[in-house]
Amino acid sequence: MAILPAEVRRPLVELRDRLHAVLDRWWPGGGREDEREAPQLLVRRAYSGPVADVEETDDAVIVRAELPGLRPEDFTVEATADRLIVRGEKRQEREEQGRGFHRVERRYGAFVRSIALPCEVDPDRAEAAYRDGVLRVTLPKTAAARARQIKISVR
Repeated sequence: MAILPAEVRRPLVELRDRLHAVLDRWWPGGGREDEREAPQLLVRRAYSGPVADVEETDDAVIVRAELPGLRPEDFTVEATADRLIVRGEKRQEREEQGRGFHRVERRYGAFVRSIALPCEVDPDRAEAAYRDGVLRVTLPKTAAARARQIKISVR
């Protein structure tokens, strides 16, 4: 026995089917794989871009992004007045051999991470360094965005 009347249920079923079709384009199976396999599939597909920290000082905004296993030629960094964009592609291959088995795992995936900045910066004076899998980008603030100290008199 259906809980919802047919006139309500039919559009919901159509919506569900459309969502599954869209998900199938991005993620074959749309996440509907056998539950025992799903955690492994999620691990393989979970890399959506670097984890990033944003720090604001008096004179600059400093962004640190984790890009483990990547070489500098595997990614690009773009800066605008209010946003930092990191694009790249992660490629990993692991091969294991043992008694009675041979396993090769490959992971590939392009990513784009767009980071909103807390204030306006001067992208022409940005500096970047990459060391030990961590990208550090220093973006100097514009003159208008620099903090101004205002004396407050207490009465």
